[in-house]
Amino acid sequence: MAKFRPMQEGSRALDGAAPGGVNAGMSGDEQSANAATPVTNDDLVQRYLANLAWLYRDDPELAVRIEAIPFGALPPMERARDGFLTVRVTTDDGREAYAHSRYRPVEEARTLVEAQPESETPAFVLGGIGLGYHLAELERRYDSPLIVVAEDDLTLIKAALCTVDVSEALKRHRLIFITAADRALVHNRLERVNTDLLLGVQFLVPPLATRYHKEFQNAIRALVTDYVAYGRMQLVTLLRIARVTTKNVAFNMPTYLGVPGIEVLKDRARGYPAIIVAAGPSLARNIERLRYWRERAVVIAVQTVFKNLLARGIPPHFVTSLDFHEVSAQFFEGVEDVGGAILVAEPKATWHVLDAYPGRKHVLHHPLVANLLHERAPRRDSLKGGTTVAHLCFYLAEHLGCDPIMFVGQDLSFSDGVYYSPGMPIERIWQPELGRFNTVEMRQWERVRRSGASLRAVEDVHGRLAYVDEQMSIYAEQFETDFSQSDRHIVHACEGGRRLAGMEVMTLDAAGERYCTRPLPPDLFAMPSDVSSGDPGRERVIDALEERLDEVLKMKAIAVETTEKLEQLSGLLSKPAEFNRIIARVDELRTMIQQYDRTYRVVVGISQAAELRRYAADRRMGTVERETAETAKRRLARDREFVEAFTEGCTYMENLLPLVIGRVRERMS
Repeated sequence: MAKFRPMQEGSRALDGAAPGGVNAGMSGDEQSANAATPVTNDDLVQRYLANLAWLYRDDPELAVRIEAIPFGALPPMERARDGFLTVRVTTDDGREAYAHSRYRPVEEARTLVEAQPESETPAFVLGGIGLGYHLAELERRYDSPLIVVAEDDLTLIKAALCTVDVSEALKRHRLIFITAADRALVHNRLERVNTDLLLGVQFLVPPLATRYHKEFQNAIRALVTDYVAYGRMQLVTLLRIARVTTKNVAFNMPTYLGVPGIEVLKDRARGYPAIIVAAGPSLARNIERLRYWRERAVVIAVQTVFKNLLARGIPPHFVTSLDFHEVSAQFFEGVEDVGGAILVAEPKATWHVLDAYPGRKHVLHHPLVANLLHERAPRRDSLKGGTTVAHLCFYLAEHLGCDPIMFVGQDLSFSDGVYYSPGMPIERIWQPELGRFNTVEMRQWERVRRSGASLRAVEDVHGRLAYVDEQMSIYAEQFETDFSQSDRHIVHACEGGRRLAGMEVMTLDAAGERYCTRPLPPDLFAMPSDVSSGDPGRERVIDALEERLDEVLKMKAIAVETTEKLEQLSGLLSKPAEFNRIIARVDELRTMIQQYDRTYRVVVGISQAAELRRYAADRRMGTVERETAETAKRRLARDREFVEAFTEGCTYMENLLPLVIGRVRERMS
């Protein structure tokens, strides 16, 4: 397997003679490990050009910036006693320092890397690139590690591209450069390696990182930590509710097919402002003012505040729902007149909400419907996946074309020591327990304290300290990323709660006076008379679902036989002839199941935990250059675990699809 090979000789620029005889002071092992040979200017040029070519494929924007730097602008490089290069930089306090040892820079890097904890799924954030020796040592020690380099000095990156060979890592998309402490950039660059980071990431901090661009390095560590926490929550939620989500989407199919999607709402409110109403404690300051501003702004409410708004005679124009648990139905129970409010729901929301909602509804796209119905599935638009209903409100406001987008009640903190806004349904649940020694305020603080050790203080919009928990911080992380990627003007009109990057802080009335300058047309969201839901018809839907059920049963039979064959193979590792005969049948079974591609994806979708374990097992095994009995045994164990989980997923779909067919018969005309 190709490894990084540190370059030993060179000069600050590429137009001087490169000295030879660089093996002095090195042991034989070191010479062999590092392919130490005299180098020429051509070596430096060829190494740089090879690296740059792959950087253009992996990160073309960075490659353009690197290429624009003249070689004469690179920091001073000097030869260390062992023949390798080191480099001088000016530290944050104005002093000169070396990025690596002046004596044995490669050995220094190796010592630091070998001091790191062992990892079967190696992923690292490297604080500064230097001349790339730490990259070389990480690659030497681990099999195809993921390395995220935090480095905002592009001249050092260019110097490293001349010094070490990173072409293979770039080719495998296992090397990522982060050059600015920008949340959107961090999210964009790390998104493709999300799973690797969630399996475990280590921060490698060379000595120079504490003295050179220290604020940048600290900011990157904080951004990556927040990103991993956000991703981990997303993944845990996905694994936990995969089957519930599948059931909800399938059970919502009659509504999904019976109403138009949100494509009919695209840009319907372009040029008009939106007010997003969330359920934070600060909502109490503004809830009555919504009565006036709703005539001049599109009001989009989270489901939590819906009944509260209706009770005050302030129906929103839209209400959103995405929560998978049937407890969400309580936010709509007993509501007969929704005041014209339109429900926009993700299809993963519990079907109890979509069944019960008495007003107009629109349901977002979900790939499960297309995988179940194939060509019978109607076209539907989608929105970005929302972490909370407030995120969904924001994406809906963008879809409607609203600008600016104002938030009220979106505290993302325990403002004034309160968890819920006064008047929320939870207070009715608490009512039987309230008394002189158990007040509403005490119950609110009790709910806050439930967050325990994850509580921390942040500054709110008034410059005061407010408590937040880890979950709120993750939600804030997503909002700040969304805001950085949006072209809309976003206003924090809550008059309470934490301060978020990308928002202008104003009172609701001040924002209203500035932006809500004309009344909304009464027919702004009227449904066009020629709009069709694209409903393919009940019998065609039932036929498609019965076809999927038949495919599930066939796949299950294939999976059961595959499990039997894998168990046989485990006992035949010492009998190559018999092993090869059985493995040929396993290959046939794999080919057979490929004809059910879409149905296969449905089953894998509800077996996410098994898919993650298989990926983790592959990372632990790394690149196997020669198959042995031990590696074959580990692969068989991995495959058997996955196929058993897949078989269980088939059983789940075998039981679910008849229930879905029953709902379609009952609820579709």
